[in-house]
Amino acid sequence: MSAAHYKIDNLCAFLDYNGLQIDGHVKDIMNVDPLPDKWKSFGWHVFEVDGHDIGAILDALHKAEKIKGKPSIIICKTIKGKGVSFFENKVEYHGVAPTDDELERALEKL
Repeated sequence: MSAAHYKIDNLCAFLDYNGLQIDGHVKDIMNVDPLPDKWKSFGWHVFEVDGHDIGAILDALHKAEKIKGKPSIIICKTIKGKGVSFFENKVEYHGVAPTDDELERALEKL
């Protein structure tokens, strides 16, 4: 709220939103949606991008530089563990290191 109040337009925040938290899906534990509307209500300019698309992130960042009179946030929608099928969207890997076997299997996928 302070950043918007003081029109801090050289501030750009990134939010990695994968929809998971340590206890489960965010929507089931304590739903935070609609995130874009909440940030807008605090006076921020909001961009929503595929957080796995570097081009989309850079595009949003370049656009954010042109926003005047308010801070910006780039909400990056991501998939936890993307690229390793047995890690993708798995709550149980939040804050837990993979086993040696899991790590070996994951590296084989690269």
